[in-house]
Amino acid sequence: MSYQPEPDFTDYPDIKLPGPWTSLTIDQMVPVLRRYGALVAAQILLTGAQVNTWDLGNEVEFGVAGVAIRSLVTQSGGWTYTPPDAVAPAIGEMDFYSLISMAEDDRIAWLRNHLWPHVGRLLAATAEGIRSVHRGARFSTHTSTVAAASGKLSTAFWQGMSAAGFRADELGTSFYPTSNDYGDRLAIFKDVTTALRSTFGKKVFVAVLGYPSATMSDPYAWNSALPGYPISPQGVHDFVRDLVTWGGGAGGPCPGVRPSASDYGTASWQSMSHFAVTGTTATAEPVLDAIAQGLQQAAGSRLHRPHRCERGSAST
Repeated sequence: MSYQPEPDFTDYPDIKLPGPWTSLTIDQMVPVLRRYGALVAAQILLTGAQVNTWDLGNEVEFGVAGVAIRSLVTQSGGWTYTPPDAVAPAIGEMDFYSLISMAEDDRIAWLRNHLWPHVGRLLAATAEGIRSVHRGARFSTHTSTVAAASGKLSTAFWQGMSAAGFRADELGTSFYPTSNDYGDRLAIFKDVTTALRSTFGKKVFVAVLGYPSATMSDPYAWNSALPGYPISPQGVHDFVRDLVTWGGGAGGPCPGVRPSASDYGTASWQSMSHFAVTGTTATAEPVLDAIAQGLQQAAGSRLHRPHRCERGSAST
């Protein structure tokens, strides 16, 4: 959602581009990402890692790999936004604020017509490359917390990906419920997740889950606490435990959650890191136990009613 820079293939000398990435057509990009997927998958598998699901991209409903609208950030660390005009000039003419200000139906229509067909093709090409070295590979991508608040947008996105050739085995989303106050955000998230499972018959992995344990500062002053879950170490513990209790286990709609910012012990993300930092010492907060506790509670609550077992990736 913040920005989607073009890929850097410096570490892959086997990949030769016919020109700067953002000057290429979609037909020129597709074989490059297919090759990239194969190279990266081979590297990862060579380590002995067992990959249950390949999650491609990060919050991709507004673009991926440089094929993206003008997002919240247009310059960062020497990078400057360049519109992918050879793919579709309309993409570079759209910015995040204009898109998010549209009526939802108009926003979805614009994304369907101008962006999602290309995003789907790029993800499908990467998946093809991975599958060439990992038979039976399963795939996902994930949307941002914006989509987590809208069943209509989320449903349209996954339909658009399928129409473009990327068929996810598992759906994914980010979820930062304190980033904005738009009503009962937990209830809305549950409704969206349930609707997606009903529509597509697939579970929804919380690819990035963030709830702060202390007040966050600018530029990410995401401090709209949910009722019953204060912004405190105990509040984030209870929120994560209750979310996993609801969604986890064999019969639940969520195959797993991945906490956000666990590698950040400083700056504005520190309160989402699950560690309290004093000087050079990081001390674990109670939330680190919350996922296991939620799974235990989910298992106990489902012992008394039948359910259909489904295979999914484990919660971590």
